[in-house]
Formats: sequence, C-alpha cells, structure tokens
Amino acid sequence: MNMNNWNEDWIDITYPIFENCTGWPDQPAVSFDEISHVHCGEGAKVSILHLSAHTGTHMDGPNHFVENAPDIASFPLSVGMGPVRVADLDSEREITPDDLEKYEFRTRPIKAGERLFMRTKNSNEFWLDKPFNYGYLAIGNAAADWLAERKVALVGVDYLSVGPYETTPATHRSLINGDVWIVEGLDLREIEEGDYETICMPLKIKDCDGSPARVLLKKR
Repeated sequence: MNMNNWNEDWIDITYPIFENCTGWPDQPAVSFDEISHVHCGEGAKVSILHLSAHTGTHMDGPNHFVENAPDIASFPLSVGMGPVRVADLDSEREITPDDLEKYEFRTRPIKAGERLFMRTKNSNEFWLDKPFNYGYLAIGNAAADWLAERKVALVGVDYLSVGPYETTPATHRSLINGDVWIVEGLDLREIEEGDYETICMPLKIKDCDGSPARVLLKKR
C-alpha cells in the first residue's frame, strides 16, 4: 500500500485530546502524568491518562444511558466502516424532523442502515479550547425518534453530545433504543455536505460506557 496516497485520500475528522480541553461540565479535566522519562535515563517516556470516556471525538456505548445495554466493546465493526452521508444543517436551536426532511428533499431519502454525520453551526469554530457551550446545537427528541424510526445505523454530531444539554438523556435513549450507534465531537469544520466513506472506531474497552474514537472520511 502506498501510504502517501492513503493519507491524501482520507480526511481525519478527529479532534485532538489535550490537557484541559473542553469537556462535559461535571467531569474532571483531562490531564496527563508522566511516570518515567527518557531524559532522566529511565529508558522510556510513559504517561498515565486521566480522562472521561466521553472526551473529544468519542463514541457512546448503549450502556451510557440504558441499564444492562451493550458496552462500547460490543460496537460492530461493520457499523464503523462504509458509506456515510454528511448533512449540512442550518438549524438554529435544535435539529428537527423538518430539518432532516428538507435535507432529504434536496438530496435523497435516508434509508435503513445508513450512516449520517450532521454538520451544524457548532463547526464554525474550533471549540475544544473554549468554555463549555451550554447552547450547542444538537438533535432534538423528535428528530431522534425520526432517526430511530428510519433505523439509521450510525449518527454523528459536531459537539460533545448528540442531544441538547437540558434533554440529552431522552435523546440518547431514543437513539439507543432504536439501535442507533452514536459518535460525538466530530471535527467537520472543513467538510462539505456529500457522500463519503468512513472509518469510525472506538477503543475496545470492556464494560465501559464510551471511548475516544478515531474517525476518518474519504470522498466518494
């Protein structure tokens, strides 16, 4: 494989994780502790990471909001690889069924098993070094039900939660109960609406409710 061509074809839409990057308000800040150092003659640099499973670009396990549901290690590889649609939505307060139907009208219907990443005004700036935005744009409960009814396989958003701050548990549960997998915190600042291929994979952490993820796109 020619790795240079591979890098040119794929676009990394993963935000970097760094100390004190923006996170959910009630969760500890990200920090790294170095427990050994090359320059001290210890042979290797080794770091201990302190971070939430829901840091930066990450995926939610169904057990994040549903008791006894599958963990993030249960994520099916087939869901994380394949065609994905990126929708540019100009919603103001929350994504609604009407917004999704307008997107369908200008493109084509959303079918069962499809993947859908949503670019919103969240992507107008690099937000990972700014105070948490309680008014971030997300999927409203009615739109979550709409996506679940259409049996979408994977939904992605461009801030830290798929649901609005005040109602995020309900939005998550609607998607999870509809067998929709969730990826949050996508970097879609430079991405245009259209059809892509994606590779979207969390770490395989047993019994965990989420994991940082690496997410790539390639234009179809």
